Amino acid sequence: MSRPKVFLTGGDGIGWAVDEDLKLTAKAVASIVDLVDLEQSEVVHSVWWEGLRMIPPESLSGKRIICNVPGEPFRYFAVPEHRAVMPLVGRWVTRTSQAREQMRSIGIESHLIPYLIDVDTFKPLGRDDEAVASLRNQWSIPTGPYLIGSFQRDTEGSDLRSPKLVKGPDVLLEILRGLKRCGLDFHAVLAGPRRHWLIACLSESGIPFTYIGERVDGDDIRINTLPRATLNALYNLVDLYVVASRSEGGPHAILEAAASRCKVISTPVGMAADVLLDSCIFRTPSDATSIIVRDVAENALAASTHRHYDSVYSRHRAQSAMPFFEALYRSIESLRRFQSVTTQASSGPTSEISVGPGARGKARQRDRGITVGLWHSFFKPPYGGGNQFMMALRKGLTGLGVEVKENELTKEISAYVLNSIHFDVEQFLGFRREHRLNIIHRIDGPIFLIRGFDRDKDELCYKLNAQFASATVLQSAWTYQRIIDMGYSPVSPVIIHNAVDSEIFHARGRLPFDRNRKVRLISSSWSNNPRKGGPVYKWIEEHLDWDHFEYTFVGNASVNFDRIRHIPPVSSEELAAILRDHDIYITASRNDPCSNALIEALACGLPALYLNDGGHPELVGYGGLRFDSEEEILTQLDKLVDDYESFQNLIVVPTLESVSSKYLALIREVIQ
Repeated sequence: MSRPKVFLTGGDGIGWAVDEDLKLTAKAVASIVDLVDLEQSEVVHSVWWEGLRMIPPESLSGKRIICNVPGEPFRYFAVPEHRAVMPLVGRWVTRTSQAREQMRSIGIESHLIPYLIDVDTFKPLGRDDEAVASLRNQWSIPTGPYLIGSFQRDTEGSDLRSPKLVKGPDVLLEILRGLKRCGLDFHAVLAGPRRHWLIACLSESGIPFTYIGERVDGDDIRINTLPRATLNALYNLVDLYVVASRSEGGPHAILEAAASRCKVISTPVGMAADVLLDSCIFRTPSDATSIIVRDVAENALAASTHRHYDSVYSRHRAQSAMPFFEALYRSIESLRRFQSVTTQASSGPTSEISVGPGARGKARQRDRGITVGLWHSFFKPPYGGGNQFMMALRKGLTGLGVEVKENELTKEISAYVLNSIHFDVEQFLGFRREHRLNIIHRIDGPIFLIRGFDRDKDELCYKLNAQFASATVLQSAWTYQRIIDMGYSPVSPVIIHNAVDSEIFHARGRLPFDRNRKVRLISSSWSNNPRKGGPVYKWIEEHLDWDHFEYTFVGNASVNFDRIRHIPPVSSEELAAILRDHDIYITASRNDPCSNALIEALACGLPALYLNDGGHPELVGYGGLRFDSEEEILTQLDKLVDDYESFQNLIVVPTLESVSSKYLALIREVIQ
């Protein structure tokens, strides 16, 4: 059997993670395939989905296409442009168990090939090594304190003032602040480009640090991207490396630290569970602080370095990965050849709106010719979450310069956004029979899981989706998984969370938190369905320490309260004011795909205590704590109070502008 001719592509030219992945993949497959240029190839293998979007579709015609998933799949499915590459790819390659399970949960099988690392570059050196000693002397790094390393980037090049939240620099900041409160003698060692945000925050917080690089005001990606040999010396210099990311494919830092026998702890992202011991994985900043304090006192992480090092050598070298690649390329005969040509796949990354300074005016000018028809039965609040979001979307699209019409049918409308089945279905279908329409179908639910009945409404929803959708918006990854579980296949899906009107739901002027008074708890719901959490709130009422807490419920409930203050449904403005007058939001709703009530509370600055179900974990992130049973509620509530400021600082809520921009990017694509 002749060796397959493969065009390997997908780097970004920066010399960072995907470029390293491209280099190491080429090394691993060099003896298995013939690496050729695009024209000569029979297989195109991209290490990054963006690499495929840079290739004209006609150049891919007739070829078998393989694509790596270098990050968390659910994050990519939240990027509208990602859907354009889905029809191209015949085989996906995941790099972590987490990624494989996420893909499998939405019905996509993948070939798992672990991330690779160059063990000739990243290796143990010892504290007395010349390169390590030189770095310490050059940058005057102190020898007494416990050294904590972080060598990633904090921001995007287009915005050096705001944190790149997936990388978690704000999570790392809370960890370091916690160590300072503990009185620990430590020193942070930072390296890598685009560290502007964290450097400013550490300086403001009085946290000691050294930055290995040249401080400049502008983008320093070409200046402060360090040679990998220097990074290896840094891993050998520090006492501990901290990965604080919210979402990752790797990160490569886990492998680099492990190969250097550097202690490393991480959030449960990417490959963390594949490489690290459970004792080295943390879920809150306070957990990380406790691990570090114990390591300083007892050298508790010492044994982990051997286990991590062995894991790298057994699975993550190019030599170790060769059998995985051999199996991959043996299977290519079963892959379909890409035939069709789609303009969407080559639309390029410029279709995404920039929301930087001055971008709003440009967006209005660029999209002035787009008219969007929103189809939803609008009701004046107070009403359900879907209604709240559709009102917010109307405002968000208008703010981006798009003309918006409600429940109208005209030839002038460029694209329609339909909300589930909550619109005049017969009227719309009658018009569609005579006109070709661009349709984005926003799906909630599944309705049966939310309500416990109305399965027929789900059947209608997905029948309509298959009949007319150009693309489908799903409200959460949880929604996507449950839809697949129920046997439905949404058309060209994109995950876009809901957003709220920030002119109404915001944290400005909120009640300051004070441990010297009673802590104020609050829950809210429009529906009185028991699945919205009423029985759990009643349990809390019966077990709460009322000397230290007070509790308010706003809306409709399935139970009667004795001590919880119950306020009937109110307007959005009134609800926002009430939320800002409380401290912690509690939600126990079940099978809730993307709770608007929860987003409203987070936007008003309330950390959340939430049932670990539905889309809640996706929305809350590090801005609160979960519970799996009623018995955990009071303990988790005490932890929220103890570290209140940290949880509040880590609340992340998507802006209405960013969510509307995703809808607009999708609208442009279906129009094309």
